Parts: sequence; structure tokens; C-alpha cells
Amino acid sequence: MEHIPISSKPESQVKPLSEIKAEILPPLPRILQPALLESSEVFFQCPGEDYPISKAIHLSRLAAFYPKCRECPHKGHTGNLSPEIIERLKQTQRSRASEQHPYTTEGVRGVYLNQINRTQAAQIAGAFSTILWEALPLKGVAPKKSISYGNPESATAVSSASQEQSRGPSVVIGFDERPASPDIITGVASALRRNGCRVIDLGLTVPSILSFATNHLQAHGAIMVTGAQFGPSYTGLDFLLEHSQPVSAGRGLENIEQISLRGFGRASRQPGSQRTFHPMEAYRAQFQKYFHALRPLKIKIACSLRLVRETLNALFEKLPCELTWVEIPHQKRDLLNPQDNDVQKMQKQLQADSADLGLIIDDDSRRCAFFTESGTLLSNAKVSRFLMQALSREQSSRNFLLDQTCQAEWNDVPAGWNISTHAGTLADSYFQMMQQQAVYAGGQSGYHWFRDAVPTCDAILTLAHILAALSFSDAPFSEVVSQYSCRDAESLPETS
Repeated sequence: MEHIPISSKPESQVKPLSEIKAEILPPLPRILQPALLESSEVFFQCPGEDYPISKAIHLSRLAAFYPKCRECPHKGHTGNLSPEIIERLKQTQRSRASEQHPYTTEGVRGVYLNQINRTQAAQIAGAFSTILWEALPLKGVAPKKSISYGNPESATAVSSASQEQSRGPSVVIGFDERPASPDIITGVASALRRNGCRVIDLGLTVPSILSFATNHLQAHGAIMVTGAQFGPSYTGLDFLLEHSQPVSAGRGLENIEQISLRGFGRASRQPGSQRTFHPMEAYRAQFQKYFHALRPLKIKIACSLRLVRETLNALFEKLPCELTWVEIPHQKRDLLNPQDNDVQKMQKQLQADSADLGLIIDDDSRRCAFFTESGTLLSNAKVSRFLMQALSREQSSRNFLLDQTCQAEWNDVPAGWNISTHAGTLADSYFQMMQQQAVYAGGQSGYHWFRDAVPTCDAILTLAHILAALSFSDAPFSEVVSQYSCRDAESLPETS
């Protein structure tokens, strides 16, 4: 078969593509060229991009709060955007400028992908695992040989347990309900396993349950993937040490930051393991001692966390109390501000439908706010006084911790009470309770700490104490709180 060449012209004579296009598409009339160039205005370029964009695309990205606009040198070119959008842009830029550093007082926080991604979370988790490795006693000691005494099954079990103890630190992990959390927890778990840690995965959880599981399993540490009180676009990491000790600024968080920045080697040649653990049965069991003699109550609760709602529904399934849920979104809120949208919504719900009390639980599962049957938002000083009065009758210790603002609302201190002043982070509250042997710590922040085995801050536990104390009387919640707020602890009737 004869070969037919595609072109008889030499290779050097083949026209370039631009000339071919010029032949197919004739040039525009000269009269239209200036108008086209003037209308396109292709001179904007987003940071990190190698191609120009038009002014229209630039304005559209500004109006949509495009992430790269925060670093754009042309962000002041707002064109014909509305004054409302321009003001929102200014506010967003100011807030973002103050939140660039991911390490806060309580942990790590940042906008998902813009400030914190899976790789960065893995780097931070690896730094935390290094701290846990350094705290392990008797590193590198081989497990003792077990003696079977004629029972090979028991020998195998003991040997396995000894080998498990000889490995790296155990770390409990969990994540909240934010869309970014599953991606971040993947990086966290991978980094911990690479560094030889024994990972115990709780899956979807809340900080209070993670704290319980850490102490219940006697783990060396824990990592919670959560944005806490920040907006829905945020993610972050919270850290716990053994006995559920929180890590914060001034209490170990700086060490994590330094190690993550300078880099670290692998602590173990052997990769770690990962298993799941379901803590709900053990977690719910701890509340039974508070619910053995509850009076029938109608309770309205507002909480955006699905896991909290399921836990409370399971707890109250066989109790005389009736729970009614008020829907609120995932968002940053001020629980103790009467002007907050969620606070006002709860007040309207209580005014419209009868109930014995109301409660809002924040997205961190720890902060909470209480309402009377008429919808009155109770100050944390009144709630703290009520709880302390109840605890003073149940326990021999009357050592309490309050912040100065909360103490200022009190006119008197009951006889026999020892109230110390505390301030600072959640970790500070934990350690101050341990040092002072306090049974309760509170203040105007919305957090209520109770000490049993270890200091615990949990909105469900706070509700349990409130309901148990309220069940000693048939009076309305508002009346009981008022009585507890003004009567001396020694003058209260004793209970069996």
C-alpha cells in the first residue's frame, strides 16, 4: 500500500497554530478593539494563582468571601458592591486578622483548610504523641514472661496483656459533628499510629464523653477534634493527659507547638494499633445515682448536638421527667446574654408552653444556661449558689471555687463554707480544684465543675445535680432557687 504523506511541505514551512487561527477567525474591526479591551479589564490576580481575572470575577469573589481575598492586594477595590457587603468584608478581615494564630488558650482552632487541614492536624497530633512517649515510665523494658501453671489460655491472655502494656501510650480520640471533623480525625489517627501509639477510637462524640472515657480507660492522653465555641467553618484539636487533665496555654500547649514546628522523629519502630470503644453504657451508668428519686418534671432543652439529645433521651426513657426539644442551629452563641437569639427563643418557648424549667446546652456539651418555668434566664451566680447549697448537704467537704464576678453578687457566705477565688482556662479550673480539694467550681462563664474521681465539666452532669436537688421540694424552680439564694446552708432542712 502506497503511503500518502499528510503534507507535501517541509516541516519548516508548516504554519503555526496562531496563524491558522488568524486565517479562520478574521481580526475584529479596529473600531471595536478599544471597546473590548476597556470592558474586559483583565488586571486582577488572586494570590497563588498564575492567571489573571476580570474585575467582575474579582468583585464576585469579594462578595462571596473567597478565602484568598483576605491576602489579596486588591481587596480595597470594591467597585459597585453594596455598602452592606463592604462593611461585612471589613468585619471579616478584622476578625480573620485577629485569628491567624491557630494556638488559642484552650487548644488549636482555625478555619478548615484555610488554617488547619489534615496534614497540619497530623503534625500537631504527632507532636502530642511525642510528649506522651517522653512521659512513659520504664521505656523499652520487655514484658515479663508469664507462668501458665497448666492453663495455656490464661498464659496467652496474660502474655497478651503484658505485651499490650509494653507498647506505646494509649490515646483516646473522637470528633464532633462538624463536616470537617472526619477528615481531620483521619490525619490525627494516622499520625498517632505511625508514632507507635495505641489509638482508642470513640468515633462521633462530645468533649465531656471523651473526658469520661479517658479516665475510665486509664488512657495516657486524648485528642478531641472540635471547633468548640467557634463558628461552623472552624475546626481544631483539644488535648487531655492522663486522669483527663486538660492541656491549655501555660499547661503544656506551648510544648506541643514547639515540637510540631521543629519536627520530630518516630518514637517507635513498631507501628501502633487502633480499636474502637463504645463508652455510652458506662457513661450513662454514672448518672443513675442522681436519678433514683426524681419528681415528675417537664423540661425543655435546646441543644444542636445529636449525640447529647440521644444520650438524654436514653437516660430519661424510664424516668418520670418529660423532655421537650427546642431546635437551635450549630453556631457561636452567648448563653448568658438575654439578647442572644437562642436565649430569646427558649424564653418564648417557655412562655408559650408550660414547663418546670428550661436548659440550653452549648455545642461544646459543657457550657449551659438555665431558665425558670416563666422563661427567666438565671444568672450563673444563682445557679452556682443553688448547686453549692445542695452539695453542702450531700458531702462533708464545703470547699468551693468561684470567680470574683460571681462572688460579687453574693451578700453573705454561709457559715462553714470555704470559697476560694479562681480564674483562667478550663485547665486552670481542673488543677485548682485538685489543689484546693474543692467539690465544685463555677462562675459567670457557664461552666460548672464537679469533683468525683476527677474534676468533670459536663452539662448533663450539671442537669443531673439540678434535678436531684430540685426533687427535694415540690415548689416551682424559681421559688426554690430564690430560697437557696438567700437562706443559709445551716438553716436548710436536713434530708435523708
